[in-house]
Amino acid sequence: MAAVATGAVAIGVLGIAPAFAEGGFGSSISGWLPGKDSRSWKDNNSDSVSTSVKFAGCSVDNGRFTYAGLQLKKARPGLPDTVVNRDDNYCDTSSFGDKAGGTYYFHYSNLNGQDSVSAYLSVDTVTVRY
Repeated sequence: MAAVATGAVAIGVLGIAPAFAEGGFGSSISGWLPGKDSRSWKDNNSDSVSTSVKFAGCSVDNGRFTYAGLQLKKARPGLPDTVVNRDDNYCDTSSFGDKAGGTYYFHYSNLNGQDSVSAYLSVDTVTVRY
């Protein structure tokens, strides 16, 4: 009887699908120029959570931070990686939608719309969810 009750509780708990991200990680950025890539992550697409990159505490050493141009890229072994989404991150959250399974990373493509700058980007907290 106890095994049946335990099984029913497990089914009840596991049967409710909370909106958890499959994975994620936290990091920071220190001294990046446009052209730099984040670390990569493997999305198994085992949920329907939007892939997102959240910045908090953004600054540059020379000039003014308005936004960082980000590209979400999908790695393709033996082929050039493909840009699947773009967003201007105003030190907030860039949401890229639910992505197919694969290996992804974000590419820092520009600062305030300029891809050739001598200002180094720093971000206190970077949170990636997928």
